[in-house]
Amino acid sequence: MSKDTLQLPKTAFSMKASLPLKEPEILKKWEKNKIFEKLRKKSKGKEKFVLHDGPPYANGHIHMGTALNKILKDMITRFHQMNGKDSVYVPGWDCHGLPIEWKIEEQYKKKEKK
Repeated sequence: MSKDTLQLPKTAFSMKASLPLKEPEILKKWEKNKIFEKLRKKSKGKEKFVLHDGPPYANGHIHMGTALNKILKDMITRFHQMNGKDSVYVPGWDCHGLPIEWKIEEQYKKKEKK
């Protein structure tokens, strides 16, 4: 199929996303216009939908399934927000690993002093 026979619609959108260049501009615009604050204010008092997430990869290495898991949870939260609820996503963190990490550091420091 050649370029001359391919009938694409006319659009003002760039054919390349160039996200690394555009994302900082978009984020600045959102911050300037206080988009998140407006969204939270508009949602105040509505039925709540809160998604409390667990740690991102507490029991293994990060992989594509981890990304898919986070994306799906983000989509669910955004759906409920657009559906008129006060919807927030509360990301988890690994609270179990920290005490273990401290113990290992203590053992390492003891060995280092010897």
